[in-house]
Amino acid sequence: MLRVLEINEPEDLSHVRGNWQRLWEATKDATFFQTLEWLLIYWKHFREDKKLRVLLVLEDERLVGVVPLVVVNEPTRLGKVRVLTYPLSDWGSHFSVLAAEPRQTLYRALRHLQETPRDWDMLDFRWLDEEDLEHHLTAGAMQDAGYTAHEGIWDETTLIDFEGNWDDYLRSRSPKLRSDIRRNLRRYEKTQRINFERYRPLGKQAGDDDPRWDLFHEAMNIAELSWQGHSTTGTTISHRTIRSYIKDCHIAAAELGMLDLAILYFEHQPAGFCYNYVANGRVFGLRRGDAPEGRAHGLGTVLTAMLIRDSFTRGDKSLDMGPGSFEAKRRWMTRIAKVGRMTHYPLTVPRIQLLRLKHWWQACRDRKSGRIPNSELNRLAT
Repeated sequence: MLRVLEINEPEDLSHVRGNWQRLWEATKDATFFQTLEWLLIYWKHFREDKKLRVLLVLEDERLVGVVPLVVVNEPTRLGKVRVLTYPLSDWGSHFSVLAAEPRQTLYRALRHLQETPRDWDMLDFRWLDEEDLEHHLTAGAMQDAGYTAHEGIWDETTLIDFEGNWDDYLRSRSPKLRSDIRRNLRRYEKTQRINFERYRPLGKQAGDDDPRWDLFHEAMNIAELSWQGHSTTGTTISHRTIRSYIKDCHIAAAELGMLDLAILYFEHQPAGFCYNYVANGRVFGLRRGDAPEGRAHGLGTVLTAMLIRDSFTRGDKSLDMGPGSFEAKRRWMTRIAKVGRMTHYPLTVPRIQLLRLKHWWQACRDRKSGRIPNSELNRLAT
């Protein structure tokens, strides 16, 4: 018999650290953002106007699943809406429950939500990967628990799958890009004007968790010299509002063996960076940037090419380049992946039904673009 223990204070999670790691290892394609270390950092920096609801699913006394949730007060034209969702907040592309049997775990967690006072206006599972959508994992658990599940598209992300080898990948690129890559690599590598350093520590357990602050600060300096230094979105790694968050994540990722930081040097000076997280060969590109001198010499193409070539050498599985900036990423990517959502709109909250109609209209647009099938659009309208 499964039961649920709900945790609302982060310090109460310390006693499940080992079991959380065990479940992380059992979860398919788990990322840095699903570690307990990341959740505690996230809560430390972004807890304002939120409520933590971590649902621990136990079989007798054994932890078999974790469903990390937060209640977020989100502004809409209808006023603030309390949304119960995953805590990712767009820092990554995908999120899921931690469990060897995710559908069963999510079903029991949803039953727990029905048995407790509702402190949310809308249940919105965001950042679902394509496999979840194809196998109706979240949708099935919601329906089994008595929730209506409306499918939508939260975003799209661009990926490079490292299938075959570097030469195979080059042959799959456009003639122009292939020519640019070969010419620039030959031009700069032959004269030894560039140097590429990629740092990927093995982690604290392996005695290899040096954060390499020298590389970190070089990346920060490049970011400040690039367009990111003038950005007001508050999401660039050099922005003062999130700098301490990025530093805390940097330490945690190094200790977990999930840090992946690449620097390109031009004539011994930092010219570009790629700041990533990695787990089991799956790389997530958090941010990248080029110094003015790097842009002037067209080194952006060189940096990306060397990163991809190095990933083939390392045996990586994929690189998630993240959503947005599709034109810049289109020539590199091997596919676009949908980032889905499953939403429940309670009938007892009238303004949420208005929000459902807004999402239905968005789904109409997604259908026309092919991002969502007709069957799901019809279901959203009912």
